[in-house]
Amino acid sequence: TMTNNQDMNRRAFLRVGGLSLAAGGAALACAPAAAPAPPAAPTTGAAPKADWERQWDDVLAGAKKEGKLVLITNSGAEYRKLAESFMAKFPGITVEQVGLVASQFVPRVLQERKAGAYNFDVLMSSTTTPLINLRPEGAIDPVRPLIFRPDVLDDKLWAGGFEAGFLDNDKKWMYACCTTRNRVVWINTDQVQPGEVTKVQDLLNPKWKGKILSGDVRSYGGGAWPATVTRLGLGDDIVKRLWKDQEAVLGRDPRQMTEQMVRAQYAVGYGAVSDNVLPEFIKQGLGKNLKFVPMENVDYVSSAQNNVFQVNRAPNPNAAKLFINWILTKEGQALWAPAAAANSRRTDVPPSTPETMPDPGRKYIVIDTEAMLPEVEKTYAIAKQVLT
Repeated sequence: TMTNNQDMNRRAFLRVGGLSLAAGGAALACAPAAAPAPPAAPTTGAAPKADWERQWDDVLAGAKKEGKLVLITNSGAEYRKLAESFMAKFPGITVEQVGLVASQFVPRVLQERKAGAYNFDVLMSSTTTPLINLRPEGAIDPVRPLIFRPDVLDDKLWAGGFEAGFLDNDKKWMYACCTTRNRVVWINTDQVQPGEVTKVQDLLNPKWKGKILSGDVRSYGGGAWPATVTRLGLGDDIVKRLWKDQEAVLGRDPRQMTEQMVRAQYAVGYGAVSDNVLPEFIKQGLGKNLKFVPMENVDYVSSAQNNVFQVNRAPNPNAAKLFINWILTKEGQALWAPAAAANSRRTDVPPSTPETMPDPGRKYIVIDTEAMLPEVEKTYAIAKQVLT
């Protein structure tokens, strides 16, 4: 028979048990015969990753395992800063950044490949030289299959849409991330008076004989591009009249030519002043005597040195893929465009050099599409014949 105290204790126990059940059922755990309750499924937490996010994680893991990226860019200290930003973003991946223009890079990579050496991952370059010299040798791979981030593939994030960045006929070999109005003719205001040089015909004045520094018109890119635009506007004979008869001095090193103009060794620069290099001298208080002269039949639009190529047989393929996708994101372009003194095609990245934005309402030749290549090659052939 249960005593009064026992009955009271039993009723108290049940009351406590009822409160526990109402609060979450902890009292059931006290019953020795009850099976352990399975862990409750989480009601909150991270959503499953999208396919591209898993791919990104895999590429990042592979890149960190490789531990290195060999990146070829144009000359300029700002590119080193970009490499440092990439390394800070992705610790564990060392970037070897080499400053070479395409005319310097191409002979080197082809020679090394013949010796069985494959040392480069990504090339940021102009379009013409790699397409003409590297593609036939199998030294570049299509870049399109490597791009997978949705914040890169979105049409509305690019001026003209994403597809407009492929300047080759196959729409796959390289991707142009920037566009710029190329500033071709510069004068030294200590040697050229205001109004003396406003159009190409002014440069034919015997006064400027031997005083014009030009990108080598026998070389694709900085030399043949402006010469092609000039030839298309003024006729084939302009190549002889301007470059041969005026004894223009030809160069291929953007840094050296920019310094020669800064130091007033020449009165006029024709494709000789690099927008990538000039700011370095301006910061030192030099080059303030240089002035850009906009000209019809000279200025053109291009992607300049801002095309991303995948080098064939890259030693660090994951790091290359990581960089290619990252450099096309908003974050990557916000760093790349100022380093390259260019204007990103991304609509969510403001212009880095508004002074090189194409003038609204003016029609420009887009010189570095593969469709323009026959005209560039014609200029190249004429120049080689005339200047030999």
